[in-house]
Amino acid sequence: MILVLLPLTLLSVASTENPLSGKVALICDASGGVGAELARRLGSQGVRLMLVTRTGRSESLTNRQSVYNKEGKSRSPQSQSQISAYTWNKLQQVRQEALASGSPQVELLSFDYGEVEHVHEILDKTIELLGRLDFLVLNQDEIARGSLLRAVHGQTPKFVNRTFSVNVFSPIVLALKALPHLQLTKGHIFVASSPLAEVPQGNLAVLASTKHALNGFFYSLQQELQQGKHPVTLTVGTLGDFGDKMPLFNLPSWMEGNIKECSKDIVQSFVSRPPTLACPKLHPILARFIWNFGWA
Repeated sequence: MILVLLPLTLLSVASTENPLSGKVALICDASGGVGAELARRLGSQGVRLMLVTRTGRSESLTNRQSVYNKEGKSRSPQSQSQISAYTWNKLQQVRQEALASGSPQVELLSFDYGEVEHVHEILDKTIELLGRLDFLVLNQDEIARGSLLRAVHGQTPKFVNRTFSVNVFSPIVLALKALPHLQLTKGHIFVASSPLAEVPQGNLAVLASTKHALNGFFYSLQQELQQGKHPVTLTVGTLGDFGDKMPLFNLPSWMEGNIKECSKDIVQSFVSRPPTLACPKLHPILARFIWNFGWA
């Protein structure tokens, strides 16, 4: 009787074993939002973490964010050092929460994604401190808002280049540099994109164009990986606003989704590895529907 039950017991133990425990995840923009929530959830799964927060001036056009006015002159009430200190303090708090939830190791890094030629340093530091890489979360985002017709600054090559550097070029370079390391661990890349990749919005022209570029590149890379039977997999995620005070889409609150549920779905994608993921699931469909009928 014991000999009969023993294989069943071993099978039960194997089925409940956590497939993420001991893995290493690199999360870009982890000081708040879905990046921070993802860090906490992965920590609870025993994942070791490299958490990155941004430095560098955010080049927005809106008065609410008070970074640049329409002439392009800085009028932020905070210095860049104060802003960097604020995000660093938030990242340290996320670190403590991830450790408390069960992560055995959490490392921190502050970086300006606009310095594309140095993006490899994020990966170098991850390998140096954590020894490997299993999951890469490309969540960096420069929210460029404002009317291009009214804001002269938004029409400059400097503004457009900065936004593309953070939103498109840095994820591309980081992903390509990470591929050899991810190949060793049969790892996974998660790209945090937006419905703006499919549904345009007024006053978000530059931001929307970066999301189109981001999806275009990573869906193409995804096909190359699949066609070549590469051990690295890739998911492109379409993420909602999650109750943001300045949402990209004018949707009812019940359509915005829940950030905790989204982080849960993203973590699950590290195991199931789907080609696409929408959080909430109906968000891109509803955004496209509203745009098609001219309600946006």
